[in-house]
Amino acid sequence: MDQSHYPILSDLFASAARVAVLRVFLLDPQRPYYQRQLEAATGLPIRAVQRELDRLTQAGLLFRRKEGNRVYYQVDEACPLFPDLRSMFLKAGSAVDRVRGSLAVDEHVRAAFMTAAGDRVLVVAQPGKRPAPQAAEGIGFELMPSEVFQQALTDDPQRLQPFLLQGVDILGRRDDAIWRHIEAAGFTVNKGDGVP
Repeated sequence: MDQSHYPILSDLFASAARVAVLRVFLLDPQRPYYQRQLEAATGLPIRAVQRELDRLTQAGLLFRRKEGNRVYYQVDEACPLFPDLRSMFLKAGSAVDRVRGSLAVDEHVRAAFMTAAGDRVLVVAQPGKRPAPQAAEGIGFELMPSEVFQQALTDDPQRLQPFLLQGVDILGRRDDAIWRHIEAAGFTVNKGDGVP
């Protein structure tokens, strides 16, 4: 195969570091990330993250924007290869990756937590909305409107302990106001693998 006809493919799959960075972007494609978030999510040194961001931006898969003193990167969903790349990552990933990928693009989902055993996910949804997470083998779902979740934090925190005390955050959307309630209830939830 003549590599000159497929420059974006050559750029994309040349390193394990690139795959780690792509995984973060393709599982949650509507979210912008800055370099330190990607460093934390991938475990890569910052220089490796910077190198991969530069290559992926030059290849046309990411775009960048500056906001204050931070530069954010995000997937360009208009890139012709985006749907196929995302599909490849979801198919090749774990059941947890597929669940995370499904929940990340559902506009009604505010937070998602998985038990330590990895067999159940608590999905916290916007009031009056009912997300439809993609089924994954061996993983069950519990859907909870955010107002019920907030009430449970106060009235029945033991009900949430398998998800918040022993479990992990699988989306990492810590800027959502719901996190103030979680922290006020005394929970410090660990982040799942690859979550910034």
